[in-house]
Amino acid sequence: MDRDDKGRFLSENQAGRKAGTPNRSSAQIRGSFQMLLENNIDLMQEDILSLEPKDRIQLLLSLANYILPKLRSVDLKSDVEETITIDFNSEINWKSSDVIDFEEN
Repeated sequence: MDRDDKGRFLSENQAGRKAGTPNRSSAQIRGSFQMLLENNIDLMQEDILSLEPKDRIQLLLSLANYILPKLRSVDLKSDVEETITIDFNSEINWKSSDVIDFEEN
């Protein structure tokens, strides 16, 4: 097969795999590993419970890195500098229709 100036193979179909298409061997390995975990979940639970509390927490935290997404802190910045003043000492004029009588029920 011929190659181009960058060393890539030249062929009629140069599209290759589409983006996001998983590698077949990786998919087989993931499937096998998932089956291994599913078949040994009870034994793994016993093993985890036999650990010291410190080691158990360390194991669970390290496993969480593969399961839960890591959260990032977010800083919000605004160019608006507006001051809002609330005066709690102002007089409130209530109407009789605004008052709710809770004792009627």
